[in-house]
Amino acid sequence: MTVGQAQGNLVSKPQLHNLRFHLGCPLASVLDVKYDVAVLLHCIYYFPSASILSQTLKDLHPQVDTLCIAEYALQTSLPAQQPHLLAVLAEQALEALKPMGESQSNVQTVLSPRAIIALATACGWNLVHEKLVTPADGLQDGSWEVGTVYNKGWMDEVDAVLDKVGDETGRHRAHLSAMQDATIAAVDRLGSEGADRAKGMARVRTMDVWCAVLKRKLEA
Repeated sequence: MTVGQAQGNLVSKPQLHNLRFHLGCPLASVLDVKYDVAVLLHCIYYFPSASILSQTLKDLHPQVDTLCIAEYALQTSLPAQQPHLLAVLAEQALEALKPMGESQSNVQTVLSPRAIIALATACGWNLVHEKLVTPADGLQDGSWEVGTVYNKGWMDEVDAVLDKVGDETGRHRAHLSAMQDATIAAVDRLGSEGADRAKGMARVRTMDVWCAVLKRKLEA
């Protein structure tokens, strides 16, 4: 799939001669022609809102025949994946309190496979195939997200956000603190019931991945 104009020496290798690259959102510049396939690969969590994802799905619909999606499934097959699931939900809970456009987080909009399918269906796509994949042990995304929430400094960010948006009852802080505690407990459990926190963090695994193929609905 052509994705934009090449930059620097990215096209110096023969195998890249059919690829062009854009920094930033490429839809406006590349959707003037039709494509066989569009791929949303572990990018949905970066979307600032579900409505922006929905608009993207609508923009792709008239120009693309097949849509392939891979995103974290919010499911776990192994106990070592549970800290990643908890950490992602904790990050989402914090990001949801921030005004639109102010987030720099990798996790901004967490959507389950069921929610993504519902959005896609409403935008004219039919699900034709889906499966779950358990990532290999070496994939580090889980450790990165867990490390963010596990860190004691995460609650400093929570307090900074709540100072801006307000939390008179303290319910938001209690909720976020509880989610951090649950993440920490899940990590410590992996390290011999908390006896070795470093070992627990080293054993964290990335949660399962949901992969789906969708086809554009034919006009009646």
